Amino acid sequence: MRRIIRWSIRRNERGSTILEVLVALFILSTLGVGAWHALGVSLRMATHLRSSLTAGARLLQLDDQLRGIVGRVIPPFWAPSRIVEVQGDTLTVPYLDRNAEKSISMSFQDGVLTVSDGEHPMRYFEFTRVTFAAAADGQNQYGITVQLEADGKLVLITARFGGAPAGKVSFP
Repeated sequence: MRRIIRWSIRRNERGSTILEVLVALFILSTLGVGAWHALGVSLRMATHLRSSLTAGARLLQLDDQLRGIVGRVIPPFWAPSRIVEVQGDTLTVPYLDRNAEKSISMSFQDGVLTVSDGEHPMRYFEFTRVTFAAAADGQNQYGITVQLEADGKLVLITARFGGAPAGKVSFP
């Protein structure tokens, strides 16, 4: 009769050795630490992405509202060539909705940018510095320019009056 010989590394098959248990615990703890680190990195990235998207959306909202309100300024042809008044951190433009009595006002005080058409003020809080200027082509003012600084980044918005010509157009 033939005898079957079993080859086995272990002589005792009733349990695991302490070395095998320690190696298994080391592998599982390494995987756990890696997963925990990956989770932390992804949460930080999600938070950073959310704040960047929120800031970008807020900036686009400001750009849209600023262009909409400045587009409502329609100065008559007999108006003076310089209608934009900038005094420190305040900008004023008359002839809102073709009315010399109504005006746009913009101000930057205590870290708050306020844009108002006299009825609906809009406030923006995320800027550290704001500079106002008239957008001009030589002597003629055609709009306003607002330079915004937030988190060390500069953004320049130029908005045109509603009745202003597009400027010089040349064809080749």
